[in-house]
Amino acid sequence: MSQLNSGFNEEQQNYLVDALGQLGLDRLFGGSGNVDAAPQEEHVYGTPLDDLCKEELKKRELHPLDMWSHLEAWTDANEMAVGLDQFLLRHLGFFNVEPNSAGYMIRLRLPGCVLRGDQMIALADIADRYAGGYSHVTTRGNLQLREIAPKDVLNVYFALRDAGLSCHATGADSARNLTASPTAGFDVQEIIDLMPYCQRLAQRINASRELQAIPRKFNISFDNGGVLSCVSDTNDISFQAVTVTGGIEPGVYCRILLGGITGHKDFARDTGVLCHPKDTVNVGHAMLRVFVEHGDRTNRKRARLKYLLDREGFDWFIARTQEALADIAPNVQLIHQNTDHDVARGPVNRTGHIGVHPQSEAGVNYIGIAQEVGHLSVAQMKRIGEVAQKYGKNDVRLTVWQNTLIPHVADGDVDAATASLSELGLGHSATSFAAGAVACTGKAGCKLGLAFTKQNALSIVRHLETKFELDSPINIHLTGCPNSCAQHYIGDIGLMGTATPDGGEGYHIVLGGGNDNDRGLARALCGPVAADDVNGVLETLIASYLDQRAGTETFLSFVRGVSDDALPALVQLSA
Repeated sequence: MSQLNSGFNEEQQNYLVDALGQLGLDRLFGGSGNVDAAPQEEHVYGTPLDDLCKEELKKRELHPLDMWSHLEAWTDANEMAVGLDQFLLRHLGFFNVEPNSAGYMIRLRLPGCVLRGDQMIALADIADRYAGGYSHVTTRGNLQLREIAPKDVLNVYFALRDAGLSCHATGADSARNLTASPTAGFDVQEIIDLMPYCQRLAQRINASRELQAIPRKFNISFDNGGVLSCVSDTNDISFQAVTVTGGIEPGVYCRILLGGITGHKDFARDTGVLCHPKDTVNVGHAMLRVFVEHGDRTNRKRARLKYLLDREGFDWFIARTQEALADIAPNVQLIHQNTDHDVARGPVNRTGHIGVHPQSEAGVNYIGIAQEVGHLSVAQMKRIGEVAQKYGKNDVRLTVWQNTLIPHVADGDVDAATASLSELGLGHSATSFAAGAVACTGKAGCKLGLAFTKQNALSIVRHLETKFELDSPINIHLTGCPNSCAQHYIGDIGLMGTATPDGGEGYHIVLGGGNDNDRGLARALCGPVAADDVNGVLETLIASYLDQRAGTETFLSFVRGVSDDALPALVQLSA
């Protein structure tokens, strides 16, 4: 194709040539350019085909949005997708997790971590008819169903559609479930309700072909500044509501943080940029476009946004975002200002996701249900839906702490609602160990898992409950592998599954992680520790803390005051 002569810079010209090539439109202009020019090397957003990783080549061969006939054929034949076909199928929400768990797992798309009570009841029916008879709340405030036979994939898909739900774009190289503060709209401390913008951006993403099958998974979160955390600073993009008192026109803005991926030991960092809350949808779209155009498509291990930021820098990324906005929303301008005029974030209630708590409207409450590492039976799912319909406003919220909230319960209905939930083991209180216990699926249901995290988490909690009563919570995060779906580096205590020297199941243990106002990455304590020995090690650790702390000092404060060299002494190991 001849050199474009329309005022575009070289980078823009290359992008246009590449786009025309991918669409096959370059052939329409074959006779109008320089016919003697050497043919251009084929590439995808500037990356030559020979340099693409196998997953990118597969996406180029068959875009995930174009694989529906393949899915029908697999369903009709009762066959599981395998290999790179299964990689593509994850973009539609179906995961082959055999042999760890039979059949498919599906992960729903619940923008803002919200669903209705009637939808929860419908999901209970789907789990009963087509899955394993249970669900799991995930660490992205989402729901998973498991043990789905390949012959039932389309039955599940259409049953979800009938309930107004979807599992589309929940795996592989997708912008994963967009999260928002679970108490959005009724939090007593929130600065602004960002839920509408979260849901609009989620819809924008699903409606845009360019934002499907992106270079790697991508997490986006909207933090309203409320009492209950959504761990926003662990996301690739974090929109955090702030009140600004000067420098620019005072008011409510969203501060933009980028590059959070705590499994790779990085929190989202401040960009020095603000936007108006109403502009977050267009800004999020523009940032995703920059990632699509410039993300690494050669090395999966370095394809996340963090590595693009490491390579090009934050200023470069913000400049490219403003260029993308010129096309998407020309009137939107990013606002450059540091945090000097930001009002400090209010306190975060670390146990605010459990129990009965007042809402911003007088006389109304939300009930935080204590679930054991996210597990819900069919009967429990139905009961949550029924209580939400009868005593709430048919509103159900999920949290990144793997539990469920039922909001909008009047003072006079709290006792009846909690009694109905308790009949099926859905209590609203938890010990200081149980309230903050988080565990990914682990080896029981994930090919990457190296430890049985959920089972081990329950064992740890039960053991410590029999030994200690605490005056402040200790969050314990168990993740099955280095991918850190349960974010072990932000737990007070974090455990990462690994193999022991004899090939058994074990964990590396880290201490002192936190997020929001307690932001910090955990430090190594010991490991690998055999899974059977973990309870004893943690018992010794908690005993050392209680014996050595100052007054009512929290566990997090205590361990952060212990030097790296002195940490092993907490579990009676030689330094």
